[in-house]
Amino acid sequence: MFLVTDTQIVHEGMLEDVNSLLNSGEVPNLFVGPDIDEIMTAMKPICVAEGVHLDKVNMYARFVKFCKTNLHVSVCMSPMGEPFRNRLRMFPALVNCCTI
Repeated sequence: MFLVTDTQIVHEGMLEDVNSLLNSGEVPNLFVGPDIDEIMTAMKPICVAEGVHLDKVNMYARFVKFCKTNLHVSVCMSPMGEPFRNRLRMFPALVNCCTI
């Protein structure tokens, strides 16, 4: 469970990552080098069991699918005021990928 409240949003760039997480299930460029290798090592037996072709793209896609299935995100914001309306306009996944 990942909980984000509007009081924790120090700058709007933080919502960019939340928007990406809600929309695609991942934060772009979050993992690099050794982290990717560790993910590939962990996903290899799962991909073999499911018959997924063992290349980095397919294994990473399976990892993202696993994350999307198991990660729950709660975004709590006050609906009062201009900041809420601006955030909904700037980050459409807050509406399209959430239950309000």
